[in-house]
Amino acid sequence: MQPKLIEFLGGVNREIRALVSKLSQNSVEGNKAVPSLGELKALAEKLAHVAKLLDHAPPAQPKEDALQAVLSEYVDNLEKLKDVLEMVQDSLGNQRDRLKKDFERLNSARAWVEAFRTTTMRDV
Repeated sequence: MQPKLIEFLGGVNREIRALVSKLSQNSVEGNKAVPSLGELKALAEKLAHVAKLLDHAPPAQPKEDALQAVLSEYVDNLEKLKDVLEMVQDSLGNQRDRLKKDFERLNSARAWVEAFRTTTMRDV
């Protein structure tokens, strides 16, 4: 059980690191860090599988050093992922706010143009 768990956790750790790296690089390049729904779904399924595997591991069984190391890395990676996802959430919130303001300005401009047309047509 432990070798398979170690191998699976190693793979999940690599995926988390890759996603954190991708999101970190994209956020530096103009706050365009948005994970795809597919990426998030796949990762969520793997995290749920890890939790299930850990729930089924016998608690009294001594953990190998390799398993302890991969579990420690897993926890560190989850903390980094949490931090970068919070940054993504903040970035998306800022973009949403900018879009709302742009929409309000656009609506104001449309209203002004419509009022101008109405006024101009009456004067003709």
